[in-house]
Amino acid sequence: MTEMFLLSIFGIFSILAGAIVLNIMFNLTAIAEKGGTAEIQSKTHYKIVTSCFLGSLLVIFTLLYTGDFLTSKQKEKYLVSSAADLLEEQSEIISRLSAFSFSREYIQKTSQDIKVLSRVEEKFPRVTVIARDRLDGKPLLLGFSNYSGLGKNEEALKENYILSTSSEERKYLHSVFDGDVTDYHFSSNDGRYEVYYPVTTDNGTVVIHLSQHSRYGKIGS
Repeated sequence: MTEMFLLSIFGIFSILAGAIVLNIMFNLTAIAEKGGTAEIQSKTHYKIVTSCFLGSLLVIFTLLYTGDFLTSKQKEKYLVSSAADLLEEQSEIISRLSAFSFSREYIQKTSQDIKVLSRVEEKFPRVTVIARDRLDGKPLLLGFSNYSGLGKNEEALKENYILSTSSEERKYLHSVFDGDVTDYHFSSNDGRYEVYYPVTTDNGTVVIHLSQHSRYGKIGS
């Protein structure tokens, strides 16, 4: 759908550009043949064509912005609803996930639990569990997914689980673990939609990260 829409826009631009070029050519011919009166009419006609062209651009960009905004809002609603359903339907798993301790046992069990969460429903978004730990005395964020399991003789190293984030995301996540923020954080960029959903139980605090990528940018996809 996105590719078709972009091709349609390109086609519209091509037609409008061709129309302007032809209009200029006809006007120049008319000016040469009829003189001053034709020049005045030409300028008026040119202004009308230019106004129509600029107006069509405004309409196209407005439609693009509105479509992106509506899609983003729909994805936000879906991801937040999915996170809330996780808490309600899979409370036992959520309780285990929130009891974070960096250990081989926790990593292995978390990997299996996330696989279950990821298969709760068809087309479920990618799930990552985020916890905070310390390395060399400094706080760091760790991320666990269904691919975080360890091999039989593989050593569990915190460096392998460090979560890559932007400065804005790190600021938000540290605020959650400090107890200053309890609300979720949603973001969208280039067809990628993600929500950070804080979870606090008697066992501790973790953040459930849900992400989904829409290749075609179709509303409701």
